[in-house]
Order: sequence, then structure tokens, then C-alpha cells
Amino acid sequence: MREVNERIESLDREAEDSGAIPEESTFGFRCECGRDNGCTEVVWMTLAEYEVVRRQDDRFVLAPGHEDEELEQIVARNDRFLIVDKIAAAEPYVADDPRGRTSQ
Repeated sequence: MREVNERIESLDREAEDSGAIPEESTFGFRCECGRDNGCTEVVWMTLAEYEVVRRQDDRFVLAPGHEDEELEQIVARNDRFLIVDKIAAAEPYVADDPRGRTSQ
């Protein structure tokens, strides 16, 4: 889902930069919970909120209720989404970041 969200972010940023939509618009991103058959839940975020998630490669955006306390800790939450950080033991299973960022 990370690569899908990166493409969504790119297209949304182009629209925002062109002035076609207001800067603080929210966009639908896919939940990055990693459930077995993939998650179809959509979380609504501004591009600035999405960038907060992407500052670290082991942080993910999830729909509320999709967190797994055995694998991640919640670092931020609101009524639209959660931001989680993978615990150290789970980090080797996190795919490489499309932006090449590392854990902090």
C-alpha cells in the first residue's frame, strides 16, 4: 500500500501545486495496516499530514482500529487516522521505503 499511497500523493500534489484544489484539501489514502488480504479502508489526510507519516520508513498510516499493539505503537491519532511506528522486532519485515528513508 505504501507504493500506492506514494502515487496518490504525487498526483494529489500535482493538482494542489497547479492551484486546481485548495492547499488544505484532504485526499483518500489506503490504510497501510498490512492485513493478509490487503485492506480496502481509506483514510482521509491532507498532504502535510501524509508527509508527517513519511518522515520515517517505519511509520504507517492506519484506519482507526486497525493497529496491532504487538507490532506497533501509536505515535499520533485523530478521528480520521492513526500513525503507528513499528517496534524494533518488526522492522526487519517492513519493506524498503520507496523514498529511501530510514528509521529514526
